[in-house]
Amino acid sequence: MNEGHRRRSVYDSARRLTAVLWALCAVAAVATPVYKITDENGNVVFTDQPPAVDAESAKQHTISPLNTAEPLAIKPVEPAPTAAAVNIPFETQIEQPADGSTIPMGPGNFSVSVLISPPLTDAEHLQLEIDGAPYGPPQRQQQWSLSNIYRGEHQLRVHRLHSSGAQMDVSDTSTVFVLRPSVAR
Repeated sequence: MNEGHRRRSVYDSARRLTAVLWALCAVAAVATPVYKITDENGNVVFTDQPPAVDAESAKQHTISPLNTAEPLAIKPVEPAPTAAAVNIPFETQIEQPADGSTIPMGPGNFSVSVLISPPLTDAEHLQLEIDGAPYGPPQRQQQWSLSNIYRGEHQLRVHRLHSSGAQMDVSDTSTVFVLRPSVAR
C-alpha cells in the first residue's frame, strides 16, 4: 500500500467516523426534551431534567431537527498505474568515464558514474556490468569505484533493475581502455 493510498484511507475513515458521530448527536438532541428554568434570582438554566419544584417557571422547548444534506457521491479512486502499465521513459546513461576514454597508466583504478531519470524507486537498483559480467551486487548508489581492472579494452553497461529481477532499462555500451604497466620476465 503506497503512502497516498494510506492517507486517503485514513482520511475516508475519519470522515465516516465524523458523520456517524454527528448523526448520533442529532438523534440524541431530537430525542431529549429541553427545559428552560428561571430561578428566583433571574438566572436562566437549560436542562434535560424536568424541574422538581416551581414548575411555573419551567418551560419545555422543542428542538427543531438539524439541517441535513445527502452526502455527495464519491467516485472510487483509481489506483495509480504502475511503471509496467504506463510507458515511463527511463534514461540510464554512463556519465563517467566517457565512451572511448583511456584510463592512464597506473593500477587500473577508476570511477564509473551514471545519470538516471526518473530517480530510482524503493524497489529499484542499479547493476554495473563489465565485459558482460556483473560487477558487485546491485546497489542504489549511482557511482562505483573500480580497482585493479586489467589492462585492455573493456565494455561497461549499467542495468536498471526492479527488485523482482526485471530489467527496467539499460545504458548504451561505453568502451574504456585501461593502460597498465607490464612486467617483463
